[in-house]
Amino acid sequence: MRLALKVIASAVVALVVGGGSSCLVIRRAGYGGAVRNGAWSTNLAFGSQDAGIYTRAAVAIGGLFALSRKETLYYTAFVDDAGDPLRAGCDYLLEGRELDARWWSLTVYGDDHFLVSNAQHRYSYNLANLARAGDRSYRVHLSRAPKEGNWLPTGGRGNVSVTLRLYNPRPSVFDRPATTPLPSIRRVACR
Repeated sequence: MRLALKVIASAVVALVVGGGSSCLVIRRAGYGGAVRNGAWSTNLAFGSQDAGIYTRAAVAIGGLFALSRKETLYYTAFVDDAGDPLRAGCDYLLEGRELDARWWSLTVYGDDHFLVSNAQHRYSYNLANLARAGDRSYRVHLSRAPKEGNWLPTGGRGNVSVTLRLYNPRPSVFDRPATTPLPSIRRVACR
């Protein structure tokens, strides 16, 4: 009887440790990224034959309907320019210029990798609907409370992430993913 209990206890511990470490590796493999560019990171294996089992699992969990690398390059920011986690309770200013792609979008996601629920049904900006200044630069406010101009809600709790999708980026983006000019993300205030 004691032997059976030891075997069962060992199996339970192995499942918990194995499952937990797998979840951690999947999160890190997919979003840790092979390439960093300021607050942004990308994994060049997304959508390619080079993607390993953990990267494919990460895409299946958090990147539903991801396109192939030939069509799209995905950058994700989990931190601001100072390296601090993006928190739903803080206000951020995302500033940038036109991106070198045929089409692009910016989307905010909650801790669960899904869109942030909000009464305005505002989830994303893209090349076509983002208001810009005369010099083609733009500013997007990320915050709980509505802001004037381009604003994306962050919800009220936990951490958030921002995904930048570059559809049909120019070859220069693929050649220099770590130095391609991307929007800055600066924390303005925290509650």
